Amino acid sequence: MIETPSNKSLPLTKAGFAEKMTVIQRFIVNHPWVCIVFTLLLIGLAGSGLNFATFNNDPRAMFAEGNEGLALLEELEDRFTKDESVIIIVAPKNGDIFTRRNLEALEKLTQKAWTVPKTLRVDSIINFQHTQVEGDDLNVIDLIEAPATLSDVKLQHIKDIALNEPNLVHNVISPTGHVAAVTINVLADQNGGRDSPMIMAYVESLREEFRNEYPDIEFMLSGQVAFHQASQATTEHELSTTSIYSSLAIMFCLFVMLRSVLAVLLTFFVIATSNIIALGTIAWLGVEFTPVMGGAPAIILTLAVADCIHILITYQQHRRSGLDKREAMFQSLRVNMQPVFLTSITTAIGFLFLNSSESPPFADMANMVSIGVMAAWFLSMVFLPALVMVLPDQQYGKEKVRGKWMDGFARFIIRRKNPVFFVSSLLFGVLALCSLNNEFNDVWLEYFDESYEVRTSTEFMIDELTGHHRIQFALPSGSPSGIMDPEYMTNVDKFVGWAREQQGVVFVSSFSDTIKRLNRDMNGGNSEFYRIPEQRDLISQYALMFQISLPFGLGLENQIDISQSSTRVDVLLGHVSSNDILVFEQEAQVWIAENLPAQMKARGVGFDLLLGELSYQNGQGMLVGTALALIVVSCFLIVALRSVKYGFLSMLPNLFPALISFGIWALIDGQIGISVSIVACMTLGIVIDNTVHFLSKYTRAKDELLLSTVEATRYAFNTVGIALIATTLVIAANFGIMSTSHYYPNASMGLLTAITVGVALAVNFFFFVPVLLFIDTRKERKQHLMSAERMDSHQPMIV
Repeated sequence: MIETPSNKSLPLTKAGFAEKMTVIQRFIVNHPWVCIVFTLLLIGLAGSGLNFATFNNDPRAMFAEGNEGLALLEELEDRFTKDESVIIIVAPKNGDIFTRRNLEALEKLTQKAWTVPKTLRVDSIINFQHTQVEGDDLNVIDLIEAPATLSDVKLQHIKDIALNEPNLVHNVISPTGHVAAVTINVLADQNGGRDSPMIMAYVESLREEFRNEYPDIEFMLSGQVAFHQASQATTEHELSTTSIYSSLAIMFCLFVMLRSVLAVLLTFFVIATSNIIALGTIAWLGVEFTPVMGGAPAIILTLAVADCIHILITYQQHRRSGLDKREAMFQSLRVNMQPVFLTSITTAIGFLFLNSSESPPFADMANMVSIGVMAAWFLSMVFLPALVMVLPDQQYGKEKVRGKWMDGFARFIIRRKNPVFFVSSLLFGVLALCSLNNEFNDVWLEYFDESYEVRTSTEFMIDELTGHHRIQFALPSGSPSGIMDPEYMTNVDKFVGWAREQQGVVFVSSFSDTIKRLNRDMNGGNSEFYRIPEQRDLISQYALMFQISLPFGLGLENQIDISQSSTRVDVLLGHVSSNDILVFEQEAQVWIAENLPAQMKARGVGFDLLLGELSYQNGQGMLVGTALALIVVSCFLIVALRSVKYGFLSMLPNLFPALISFGIWALIDGQIGISVSIVACMTLGIVIDNTVHFLSKYTRAKDELLLSTVEATRYAFNTVGIALIATTLVIAANFGIMSTSHYYPNASMGLLTAITVGVALAVNFFFFVPVLLFIDTRKERKQHLMSAERMDSHQPMIV
């Protein structure tokens, strides 16, 4: 039977506070309709903010307005063009693009590509602007015209030109000519990729048309627009499929643990309303919703589930012990109100540390979670008990199996504390050391698994054709029209040559290659003149002649700015990690500083580069912030529990799960991206939940019931052990289902979260409990010895 001591047994230092809490707890169970009406009004007020919700799906929203890299990227795009493209990969089954039929298909596709909505430019080997010199005249023509009429000799001639042109090879044609591409640049979408579905729907219909007409050619899709569309598709899939499966898993686990359909429904109601309050409040504050914030409801769910389980399981235990409905709920509130509050407030504090994140959406998510967990606390302490009071009563039969099992487990830990502590410490220590083997890595391509066509198409493109990760360098000359200076153009060409030799680089595009080609062609095709001319006026003349000969849509605005003061060099990398991208850009900066004039100083920019930097900075910030949050939380617990000893001891089970889980992650994956880096903070609430609830029951047993350390440990296991196991199972089931997602950020976050909550429970039971037993039983022995010595000193001397 669960003991229910009166408030008179409380120490005097806590009596006043306990009396005030008792008044509140009695009010909740005695006036449920008042609590229900007040809560519904609060939910309605907060939820009405959703009418003003705005959404921003632009990946660039992850970066702060003052982000230096983002500012440089936007400045470069303002001066040149913004790269938003769809790439149609053309792979004939005969392995040779340079046949009449295959070139005919490529020509038709190039022409049809201009009809894609919002198209600005189309590039392929068909419309590559080839230069021919007749006397003093420079003619710029499409490389391939009327392919069906070409002779074998002409086909071979075109093939030789294409496969020896630096601007084509590893760009729109493979080095062997077995794969080609049509690149469609579209007008940059200012609405976070909202035009992507419309554009991709048209491109996919076009692709199907060509597949039907040319069944011997495979057409695949890649490019930034395709990835935007994949992001939207995966969001819809997660909401419509994965979230449903997760909800079913939660409901099943809740029913197994609570054995009550009503309890499961009430828990889900608290989860839903907690999220409504959080979402509505954030909307009232004028915060835009971003994809990053999509993880907040799952985080709020963890605490809402934990809060409800503690209230309901304790309520059920008291009902089974013979208390009536009202008294059972009062006792459940009395026992759980403080620890549930401590869990919620410490979780909110932990997440508020994320306001220092380099990424504003993570700060917004943190604030939303903080609101949500406190809403979950209020609802589980006020709304849930009030609903239980007004709903029809349920009968709770005797249940001895789980109680006996938990009591047996407690006896095992107590009796075998030495080997349990030794084995757990050794295992946990080794796993914690493994966490050092993780590395930060966040590659946008790898967010999607092989079930996404855009992933497999892009992998094929990288293996067979060109690179995917783009880094752009705007090399300034220092003056208007300064790019025509031979020394400047020679230095650009030196940088291009260096970049092409670096590991991982697949393709480099530069206007210097065009100038060298023009110089060669204007000198009778002599390969010795494939170099930068030494005369400034000659470079200017070549550039002018070439520009005025270019057709509409194929100008040089993507390579030269309007003042002709700088040129853009594009570098495409293949299979590389975000660390490789960062290293290449850093090495490029060093090379430019050491080998080029001061006025040509530039740094690389690009979305993949920004994402890698953000992942690294945010990951480190998250880990440091989590550590600081744990320290602050432990100090908070010192005050709340009125014990320096227990406050400091709580740091162990609160800190270790994250280290151990990341050690396991190093063995499973070893890559830490943005989604993985938030798990330590995300699971902080449930980690603290285990510690706080066990400690609160343990200290209550010692202070109120005056039990020994061993008996207090058994009491804590019996009263809260089942609730902790239930919470862990429910949350692990939820995130375990999420780990099956085809979208890597969700899958990795789900798997690591499930691991972390399981590890947290294991650390509490197999490490923290033995530590408590060691410290407090030793203290008891000392007190007994001192008492015995005092008694001996007062014994009368017998002569």
